[in-house]
Amino acid sequence: MEDCIFCKIIIGDIPSNRVHEDEDVVAFLELHPSAPGHVMVIHRRHGKTVLDYSEKELGKIMTGVQKVAEKVEKGLKCNSITIGINHNERRGVPHLHIHLVPRWEGDRGGIIQTVVNNPPQDSPEVIAEKIRKAT
Repeated sequence: MEDCIFCKIIIGDIPSNRVHEDEDVVAFLELHPSAPGHVMVIHRRHGKTVLDYSEKELGKIMTGVQKVAEKVEKGLKCNSITIGINHNERRGVPHLHIHLVPRWEGDRGGIIQTVVNNPPQDSPEVIAEKIRKAT
């Protein structure tokens, strides 16, 4: 997609600090990191959501995440990594991307559930039924 920043990174029109790449994925340091070593993993083919990729492509993305996570853990000696997927991003870059945020004891970060604070109004049973009935 010609106006996608990540697609421009893939073809080299925008410079990046790449930490991993293969025929399917590219991983590079986040421009505005939440922590040292905050990495983005993207598929080379543009897509906005997990629904835009085949099972095989999603597997390639997750294999890239696995390889990068191992490199981050070994290279930075972090305690853990918070991994989050930006699916159908509307406020940032509209290209499916996966954040790997290295974590250390005392880093003042929270668990992934702290990203959004929108408690449900319906019961868990009602919400589960809505999801089950969706086609």
